[in-house]
Amino acid sequence: MSTINASTGYTPFHLHLGRTPRLLPPLTPETIRTTREDFPTDVANALEAIVSLKTDVADAHDALLASRIAQANAANLHRSEEPTFQVGDLAYLSTAHRRREYLNGSNKRVAK
Repeated sequence: MSTINASTGYTPFHLHLGRTPRLLPPLTPETIRTTREDFPTDVANALEAIVSLKTDVADAHDALLASRIAQANAANLHRSEEPTFQVGDLAYLSTAHRRREYLNGSNKRVAK
């Protein structure tokens, strides 16, 4: 729950609630009072918290897109070039699922 995701740079808890969780809940009346004071009570503080949360989510979204692009580039480095075919070249055709596709096309067909 409090582990930072390598792709986003945020914890899931932080992206969901806009703050990091406490290790232990407050157990004394004094810590309960200070905890309540930490939460925004007026409109300006609440709007600031919402904007901050939206910014963090947008940053995480951008980081996910960047990591997706980096992973695609890394995977494409190991790909071989696609073969080029000319008219008249011989090639093997896989027909493993052809019967199923033929039967699913229409009710008036029968596979032989």
